[in-house]
Amino acid sequence: MIVESSYWKLPLIESAKKFEELEELCELSERHFVQIEQDIFLGFYTIRKLIDASKITDKLKNKKIVLKSHPNKDKYVTLLNNHKLDEKYDFSVLNSEQRDLWFIASRLIHSYIFQISINDMGIFDGVLFTSDIDKTKKLYWLTSQEIISIFQEVGSNEVTKFEWSIDPESGQETMVAS
Repeated sequence: MIVESSYWKLPLIESAKKFEELEELCELSERHFVQIEQDIFLGFYTIRKLIDASKITDKLKNKKIVLKSHPNKDKYVTLLNNHKLDEKYDFSVLNSEQRDLWFIASRLIHSYIFQISINDMGIFDGVLFTSDIDKTKKLYWLTSQEIISIFQEVGSNEVTKFEWSIDPESGQETMVAS
């Protein structure tokens, strides 16, 4: 259980600042790639834990975020070929769907494929990922701007009120954080 969430949220804001700086660099070193990977994995793990501990508001937890994806064009995605993204996914097609934070964080944490996305100018512009569940369906793309926005929003989100109730018939508990 997370007791004091500010210690978990501050690194999200710091990571968002680092990502903004990396968007300005035309050449990323191996160290930059490792730092991006660590910040994204730890950041989205943190977001999942904050959601599970009711340390962000329900409004933010339930907010729908546009998640882009490229459809799979070869159902056989394995550990031996999961680096051949151009062969496995159709980059000429870009679909969109709306998903909540828990979904996005879960897919990133449990990613089967995770690759940092670099644009034509060599600048960090997001991450490509898919889970074992989705690998034969689609490859998600989350832009660096969306990651920055998510980290800033979660990092600055404050719960000021809890409402708790229990259904006397079913024993089902309900907690609303606002």
